[in-house]
Amino acid sequence: MLSVLVANIPLPGNRFLVDLNAALQEHVRLEQDHQAFWNMTGTYDVVHLHFPEYTTYEIEHAYQTGLTDELISQIEIRLKFWSSNSVLVITRHVLLPHHARSDPRWEKLYEIYYRHVRGVVHFAQPSVDEFNTRYAATAFISGRPQHCIIPHHNYASLPNEVDRSAARKALGIAQNANVVLVFGAIRNDAERDLVLDSFRAANIPNKVLLVSRWREHLPKVSWIRLKYWLRDLIRLYYRVHPGYRLNYDFVPEHETQFYLQAADLMFIPRLRVLNSGNITLGMTFGKVVVGPDWLDVGYLLKTTGNVVFDPDHPDGAAQAMEHALGLARQNLIGPANRRLALAEWSAEQCAERYVDFYSELIHRRTSA
Repeated sequence: MLSVLVANIPLPGNRFLVDLNAALQEHVRLEQDHQAFWNMTGTYDVVHLHFPEYTTYEIEHAYQTGLTDELISQIEIRLKFWSSNSVLVITRHVLLPHHARSDPRWEKLYEIYYRHVRGVVHFAQPSVDEFNTRYAATAFISGRPQHCIIPHHNYASLPNEVDRSAARKALGIAQNANVVLVFGAIRNDAERDLVLDSFRAANIPNKVLLVSRWREHLPKVSWIRLKYWLRDLIRLYYRVHPGYRLNYDFVPEHETQFYLQAADLMFIPRLRVLNSGNITLGMTFGKVVVGPDWLDVGYLLKTTGNVVFDPDHPDGAAQAMEHALGLARQNLIGPANRRLALAEWSAEQCAERYVDFYSELIHRRTSA
């Protein structure tokens, strides 16, 4: 049985890692241990990487305070060690860390990670193509890495016990409303504006905007007490307005089902993003999904019959919402989404493909 080290700090709220690790443990001896990676201890056939910024607490701290050249050098020592003693594999979740895209040190660090790996797992073909372009001039330690496409596994492990009527009652939403769901954190003001502008422009009767974690825009006033008084006044406006249901805190996993079941469609408010787990989340719950026509997101939405908008012309997102609602009313795409997610994207199926890829990479290494 293969031994696998998942080099990542504990992320109990990351359902992707939790479910994949649980499924992999049926096939390999798996440890998730950031300290073993950093201290270069233990013997493993495979070291599996995910988000470089969450490999260890040292790197996570730098994600908040700033990455230094000294830390990059220390990380490279670890990657050289593990690339010499194990097969390094990485799953490509993002192009660069969400909050550090303008810092060239993080781009340098990501390239260093990829330079040392033997295998890269992608969620769709556009990620492979973008990788080959971005890293065309990279001097890979063991030659150009092997690529493998494995879908983002589904969210069947999440509770799904309430129906549409009960979910809407719990959230205070009218039964005849047309509900646009934005799930997950809104990362910046551009995404916040995209949500509001698109929702307000969409020609949808009885519409309700349901957001799991709204990004507030605090008034620009110098008096702190007034700033938060105005914030509370804005919150009151949205709370009493029948067209908005905005939550401001993290939604516990057991409450996710209320948001998904209450929704008619899911809207992904990103403009240029490699992947989004919300595609799989929405499809697992049988929702029509709307997102930008960009890399894996656009590819997956278009190939499954869902709806895209042009990130270069985001004003078209309102029409995309209208189109998605029409598809939801036809009750064809949503059920097809759920069938696909449950039949072909289970954590167990994806774990088996990971194990096959591990074995292929080990064979290539020993045969070289």
